[in-house]
Amino acid sequence: MSDFKFEAWPTEFRQINQYFGQNPQNYAQFGLPGHEGLDLMAPTGSRIFAVAPGTVRVVNTSPTGHNYGIHVRVDHKDGWQTIYAHMQRANVRVGQPVKAGDQLGLADNTGNSFGSHLHLTLKRQNSSYTDNSGTKWPYNIYDPTPFLLPLLGWQRPAGPYTDGYAYTNGIIVVGDLAQVNSGGINLRKNPSIVGQLIDLVPGGTIIIVTGPAKGQYTPVQVANVSLSNPPVPPAPTPGPPPPATEHQVDGWAFTNYITRSGNQAVVGQYGINLRAAPQRTATNIGLVKGGSTVTVTGSSQGEYTPVRARRIDFSGPINIPDDVTQPTPPPAPQPTPDPQPSPPPADAILGWAYTNNLTINGRTVTSGRFGTNLRAAPVRGGSKLGLFVEGATGTLAGQNSGEYTPVYVSRSSLRNIPATLPPVTQPTPLPGDTPAPPPTPQPTADTTPGWAFTAAITVSGNTAVAGQYGINLRNAPRRDAKKVGFVPGNASMIVTGAAQGEYTPVRVDDNILQDKVTGPVVVIDTISPPDNVQNPEPPILGSASIGLHASADPGISQAEIDEFADMRPGMIKVLSFHEPTAVQKLSQAHPRARWVVRAFLDFRSQGGVRTISPGQFLNDTINDVKRTLNMIGSGKDVVIELHNEPNLVPEGLTGAWSDGASFAQWWLEVLRLYKQALPGSKFIYPGLSPGAAVSGIKQDHIQFVEASRAAVEAADGLGIHTYWSNVYPMSRALDVLDDYISRFRYKPIWITEASNNKAGTPVYRKAQQYLDFWREIQKRPTVQGVTYFVASASDPNFKEEVWVGRDIGKRVGRR
Repeated sequence: MSDFKFEAWPTEFRQINQYFGQNPQNYAQFGLPGHEGLDLMAPTGSRIFAVAPGTVRVVNTSPTGHNYGIHVRVDHKDGWQTIYAHMQRANVRVGQPVKAGDQLGLADNTGNSFGSHLHLTLKRQNSSYTDNSGTKWPYNIYDPTPFLLPLLGWQRPAGPYTDGYAYTNGIIVVGDLAQVNSGGINLRKNPSIVGQLIDLVPGGTIIIVTGPAKGQYTPVQVANVSLSNPPVPPAPTPGPPPPATEHQVDGWAFTNYITRSGNQAVVGQYGINLRAAPQRTATNIGLVKGGSTVTVTGSSQGEYTPVRARRIDFSGPINIPDDVTQPTPPPAPQPTPDPQPSPPPADAILGWAYTNNLTINGRTVTSGRFGTNLRAAPVRGGSKLGLFVEGATGTLAGQNSGEYTPVYVSRSSLRNIPATLPPVTQPTPLPGDTPAPPPTPQPTADTTPGWAFTAAITVSGNTAVAGQYGINLRNAPRRDAKKVGFVPGNASMIVTGAAQGEYTPVRVDDNILQDKVTGPVVVIDTISPPDNVQNPEPPILGSASIGLHASADPGISQAEIDEFADMRPGMIKVLSFHEPTAVQKLSQAHPRARWVVRAFLDFRSQGGVRTISPGQFLNDTINDVKRTLNMIGSGKDVVIELHNEPNLVPEGLTGAWSDGASFAQWWLEVLRLYKQALPGSKFIYPGLSPGAAVSGIKQDHIQFVEASRAAVEAADGLGIHTYWSNVYPMSRALDVLDDYISRFRYKPIWITEASNNKAGTPVYRKAQQYLDFWREIQKRPTVQGVTYFVASASDPNFKEEVWVGRDIGKRVGRR
């Protein structure tokens, strides 16, 4: 069995724009069952990288004459091959060896392509692939998705676990792992929609699949710490008191970080900064490791308890000032333990160096001429950790293995350190030595505890290094936990305990931790690069939110607020005229929801339609929009939909515009004015009334949107409306969506209205259809989510779409 794997993301942006196997209708002409690879975000001129080591097999430099345009093919071990298509330029030559992460060229739109992106195809020589549906793929094509998932944080979470059942439509299953879709799912004890509820599992969480689906549910295991209300572990039991001869240090421990039992206490999983006085600003003596037992030496003062800790329980250096506040007289001097070998430098990396290029004097190791490659294993093909520069020194770490010597080398003595360090083979200690402790970061300042996403760090002993994107430090081991701060890429951290679920407990030097905490970053413009600040959170596959459109009337009742609570929305749409305090209540009740705010203005007049200029539209809507944004609050993911269904006469057609082209001119001026009034906000093109033209009422939505393409391209995204009924099946509504996607391949799409809008379908069936539709849009990665129409409405024309009073929210919320 091959151990081939992807080791590097192939573009500068971790976003998938089209999945493998999608849109079969577009690929049948090529003899393919569907999209034969992955489309990844790659704006024009951005860099393309090799996913794994290999040798360049083909470089096609012609932008025409091949569906892939300018492309590169790389051969890898065990017959695997990757293809990088639609490039602007290739920077490699045939026969050139490449490493994972090496640049192959620049992205573009050459060949049969719609918008700049990278198309990545995976093949395996003399082999064939059959997907889960039983479809056999031709031309040695394989699905690259499972190979990319570990780079998006897909790895088995650490236990302990809780067994239960997950709603199958609410998770994305790949092999024996699954990821919870946006908004989270209810974990149940039984495979039934009325099965006993265990807890809510946050969106994005990786869970373990334990068997085949049973009806609408899949048996799974969820790490206890990933639950919204994890079971409380038993209180730790202190170890025996240290012997009187053991060297100890007195200081003050933050009371909330220790668990006391009599005159003993156990340090919490984060460890504690032992201080010289019972104050947060007092001198930091050193970091006492999590799980250590300390002796309580007196009564607490304020937030601190006086304790005595063993020197061997410290992680890093100990700095004992002359003015330590003592609650009791200091203990009598104790004998000092026998000296141990000096620990390696704090920023040292353990690796294996070729012995013949080293000079070893005692425990000091000097790198020879031209430097020495430091490797992760004592073999010539071991992964490189960096170049140990000529003349630099390191510390002997153990006994030789074959041709290699284990050595700790300071980062300052290494060149070309990879962004993510591979696991390192641990050496055998030298005779007479106790195993040398791994290097620990030297806390030059205080440290902040938190949880690091395990898949985004490289752990070696009790240290960890953040990956190339950095990490968001969280206050609990869950994806929805509060963010404490941002740790930059390649920064070191202290590991304070074993991984739990998808997270590892760490402490970060306060001089490293950045105050800026990133929120959910929605990549809006897929043609030009987004802001320089990259979101360190890996995107989830099932990222499309499920939501609800608030009332069609100005008022939002308490019954409607309860309906939102029942359905657990991941996205909420409101109109700018909605009652402000109700909007605020919704925002407070659903702090993680995404928002669509429609700038509302009535274009109707007695006997016709008003002609409203862009300036008047701004003047008549901006205050309402600002008020609504203020009620939603800062730091939320919000887009503003500028107007509604402009291909309808009641919404302005035949007044301020006569067709899509004239609407584009009108809308672009509105957009310009709104950007001046609300800098930094995101604006989307309004949803159109779907369907063919109706004389005197509306224009065909396809003709209208094509004529107003300039407006769509200038927008930060595209709103669409789509509906179905018992005579107009959901598949037709999805066809409308797919047509938009095919016309605007990489434009983010918000489905701002969707529903089964006719009589003839039982309510329970409509609720199931809304879940089925949500499942379908997960397969379309440019779709941000859906807000179903409508929570409530006094207009009898909307009777069949209203949720309140029909238990639709409860049925959808059971997912």
